[in-house]
Amino acid sequence: MEYTNSNPSPVKEYILSVLAKNRSGVLLRIAGLFSRRCYNILSIVAAQTENTEYSRILIVVSGDDRIVRQVDKQLSKLVDIVQVDVLDREKIVVREHLLLKVARTVQNSEKLVEIANVFHANILNVTQDSMILELTGDADTINSFIELYNPYNVQKILRTGAMAMLK
Repeated sequence: MEYTNSNPSPVKEYILSVLAKNRSGVLLRIAGLFSRRCYNILSIVAAQTENTEYSRILIVVSGDDRIVRQVDKQLSKLVDIVQVDVLDREKIVVREHLLLKVARTVQNSEKLVEIANVFHANILNVTQDSMILELTGDADTINSFIELYNPYNVQKILRTGAMAMLK
């Protein structure tokens, strides 16, 4: 009896960079594709590029090599999609942006500022009972920052998905 080694590719996160014509409905068609195929979007960031005729859409998906190849092929078939690239993490700079609102008291105020300083975070707003902080960094940095603030009653988190650019 002959055995074949059919080890599946490991599941990991992939960043797809999609260049699309800047037309209404493009993002809806992309979301519809993911929904129909039951692919999960971990994050999505879309914005106009330096050329106003195009938008860049960065999509983070989780899966194996086979899944990401399928997503790439399916996206490339959509109307108004100009180019799809699966980005190599070794060749890109990846950042996320975070706004975090945390409960503030007289007792914890110094500690909140101390944590912000360690991460070089910006303090955007301070009221008697809350503080809003801003941080840009990689996913691990953002996650660590949130984890350190959790004991102080995080009230709200707004976080972009991954933004990436070739080095």
